[in-house]
Amino acid sequence: MAVFLYFIATLFGALGAWLYPSARHFAAVLGIRPFESSVNIHGVETHFIPDTAACEDLEYHAPSGMLYTACTGDLALTRGWMPGANSLERPDQPGYGTLVVINPTTLKSQKLSLVNFKGPFATHGIALYTAPSKPNLVYIYAVNHLPNPRWTPGSTTEPKAASQIELFVHTVGSSTAKHVRSIAHPLIRTPNDLLAISENEFLVTNDHHYREGPLRLLEEMFRLWSWTDLVHVRFDDARVDAAVALNSIPTNNGLGWGPDQQVVIGDAVGGYVHFASLPDAENRTMTVSHSVPVDCVVDNAAFFADPYAGVDGKDYSGYLMPGVANALNFHDNFKDMTLKAPLTGRVYYLPAVVGRDKSIDGKKLSKLIFRDDGQTVRSITTAIIVAIDPATNGGKREGWLFVTSVIGASTIATKIDFEKVLV
Repeated sequence: MAVFLYFIATLFGALGAWLYPSARHFAAVLGIRPFESSVNIHGVETHFIPDTAACEDLEYHAPSGMLYTACTGDLALTRGWMPGANSLERPDQPGYGTLVVINPTTLKSQKLSLVNFKGPFATHGIALYTAPSKPNLVYIYAVNHLPNPRWTPGSTTEPKAASQIELFVHTVGSSTAKHVRSIAHPLIRTPNDLLAISENEFLVTNDHHYREGPLRLLEEMFRLWSWTDLVHVRFDDARVDAAVALNSIPTNNGLGWGPDQQVVIGDAVGGYVHFASLPDAENRTMTVSHSVPVDCVVDNAAFFADPYAGVDGKDYSGYLMPGVANALNFHDNFKDMTLKAPLTGRVYYLPAVVGRDKSIDGKKLSKLIFRDDGQTVRSITTAIIVAIDPATNGGKREGWLFVTSVIGASTIATKIDFEKVLV
């Protein structure tokens, strides 16, 4: 009996040791960090970008050096109608947002007038595509969470939202974006983010299976299998063709490009960043090469390609993982009627080698580069670094870290020293 009890104790001890890192990580994503500091980590100076309220996503357009985002522009409307944040109380009051261009040098913004488009435009994720032969022409894909006109308060079969994708075309430097078409398909159910492959092909994540209610919470917390999927979409004038490309990531969320056409996928509530391939040409499926845990919700993961790596021999390229730091209070604080309840957020950085080499322990190389108590930026959904040319900056390797928020009053830009922050 003694030998048997010793064996059981050893077994449970080994099981506990094996489970502890995973349990500790998930607790951190939920916001349970009893021994961690909560002091803000910001850059040396911080600016608030005008006309950027409730901008969930942000994309850097390398040919022009501009940043593009989609903003609802009204926090009260976002609080009442944002299906991606489990807020579906006011389908009668959706947002009428727009696309916004941010100049990372002047830190000024420009709202684009949307031609041939009336709305509503309840914004979420966006993606950009520019053909190499036309660097000034930008195709902009944008999620639009439309209310479902067939839904009624007594409906048991119709969902409240009828989300779809809008496609716009914009010429760099102009003040307009022309609506090309809307794209809807039964497989596009709860769209969150997009990755543009061409002017008629993209990837889109469905972030939940259930739009609201207790089953939505269950799929967030019960993670033994995936409830969500990532969809590959192709379209022309005649039809929209869609197929599930990946269904192994629970609560898959943000999408981004890595080096060499690598696809970077955020698992929001799981707190993971996944590195994957583009869909196979024949069967249209994707393969995940490896994953790295991050101690916060991973929203719109992105890759920073250091354009001045050859200046001093130092390459600061790497992955940015932004997200809410306390998943447990997100839904309640998001719906706060005063729009002041703090939503703490973080941004982590991983050096580029972590995405290339799956044998490296990426967790050990991750670095917290930005932390906010929810007062400067209320929740964090996207982070993008735009490097400053050392030739115009006294030789210093610095850049602007732009941080957006789905329910924040403005996007912010904070200047960071690469050697101090990214190493």
